[in-house]
Amino acid sequence: MRHLLYLIIVVLTLQNPCWAVAPVLTYVFPSGGQVGTTVQANLNGTFPDWPPKIVVYSPDIKIEFKEKNKASIIIDPKASPGPKVFRLFNKDGTSAPKAFWVGTIPEIEEVEPNNTYLKPQSIGPGPVLINGKLGVAGDTDSFAVDAKKGQTIVAHLLGNHGIESPMDAAMQILSPDGFILAENHDRFGLDPFIAFIAPNDGAYRIRVFAFPSTPDTSIRFSGADTYIYRLTITTGPYIDHAFPLSVQTGKPQVLNLKGWNLSKDFAVLNMNVSPALTESKIFKTGAAGNLSVTCTPYPSLVFPKDKQIMLLDSPSIISGCLDVEKYHSFELRFKKGDKYKLKIDARSIGSNLDPLVVQKDALGKELKRVDDEGAANRDASFEITSTGDPTFLKITDLHNHSGETYYYRMSVIPVVPDFEFSVDGETFAPKDNKPVEVPIKFSRIAGHSADIVFNAIDLPKGWSAEELKVTSKTASPVKLLIKPDEKAEPGFFKITAKSSEALKIGIRNLPPLESTLTDYYLLTEFKENKEIKKKK
Repeated sequence: MRHLLYLIIVVLTLQNPCWAVAPVLTYVFPSGGQVGTTVQANLNGTFPDWPPKIVVYSPDIKIEFKEKNKASIIIDPKASPGPKVFRLFNKDGTSAPKAFWVGTIPEIEEVEPNNTYLKPQSIGPGPVLINGKLGVAGDTDSFAVDAKKGQTIVAHLLGNHGIESPMDAAMQILSPDGFILAENHDRFGLDPFIAFIAPNDGAYRIRVFAFPSTPDTSIRFSGADTYIYRLTITTGPYIDHAFPLSVQTGKPQVLNLKGWNLSKDFAVLNMNVSPALTESKIFKTGAAGNLSVTCTPYPSLVFPKDKQIMLLDSPSIISGCLDVEKYHSFELRFKKGDKYKLKIDARSIGSNLDPLVVQKDALGKELKRVDDEGAANRDASFEITSTGDPTFLKITDLHNHSGETYYYRMSVIPVVPDFEFSVDGETFAPKDNKPVEVPIKFSRIAGHSADIVFNAIDLPKGWSAEELKVTSKTASPVKLLIKPDEKAEPGFFKITAKSSEALKIGIRNLPPLESTLTDYYLLTEFKENKEIKKKK
């Protein structure tokens, strides 16, 4: 009797769509490829349907599914470098978004065995990007790079950041006979980076190993099928950042590329950015590394090397580097009553600087001391309301460090009436035949009081929504209602907010993937559930 009951449960489970699940995409490997190439990739996860449905958020790549768990990823020859986000979906939901990284230099896969410095995988002088995996506990990977005396070996691993590998990687550079010459653990989040000048000609070893990103009680190197990484190694040009760190739109400007092994002519870049852009990708053929620069309508200035203090009396974006000095000083002179927001970006743009900002009045009295913006953000931001008298700022590193990688970008922008909003959640489904309730949090800035109208757009078939208007008296949060009919289908949609002439779209930030998404997902109730309810 027990066996018969078990068999009935199994049959009902397989027949009832209520037990269906959304696709789960754990990782894709290789997790990137060079511009203009086609990558044969393996997908790891749970896929109830094959081939799965997919949404790709960039025209730079196309993904075609092959046999089970395999895909061809075609990279456009004109693709810009960086993360290209995609995810899988079905009627029961979506997978978490993942990034496929487009690079500018040749790529290869790690080849085992390469566990010791005595038997490394040889890569020549580079540049090369290695797609690797620390597949088992205790695994280490070693690579041999040929360098001449005086050349700088640059090695950068992308793992926990960018492709969300659950590992805390460490990296070492060893001499050909196995002595540790340089090592790094957490340069970019939990990912390592090393720039090392070769003291002699030779085949230097790059050794990679890892610990779990969530510490446990084990005392050994860690490894797993999910410990994938992208390791860039080169003795040639490597771009780290550009100076200034922003460009003014609609105006010709010269950028100086900063990094390693960059010749004087190679490091100069002329730009004239369209006013429509807010960000521009910077890369050069033949060089490893790439970056994004902020595009702004405000003047892009550089802290002068020949002055001890810089005067600011209008909105601007200032780039500075504490390569020699321990601090930079500013005098702010604004009209009485004017309100400005000051934002100092450093760690968020790849700098080693942990900014500390001190504000003082003309008599030297300290008015404000600002360190981290929040628990997850080590940069600084605050607002200043001018009294009409000059006020003074000092930017320094929290730990009093300095060097070429201690750079920052300070935005001095007027605070004007505005609003912000966010959506609480990303997947929504109706309950008990009632409309979907989408929670929206909003806030007003600098006395903004105009009505805000929220709306759901690009809805899938069978869904409708009425706009939601909030007034100056409406408290946050509010709920936007989206109604399904009998033929409603699951699918993606977007949320907009309009106030006066300002139109904004709901954005979800994906910091680990250096990306944002603007869509949400609607699920429908199963018809089988409705039929069961009717019978009851």
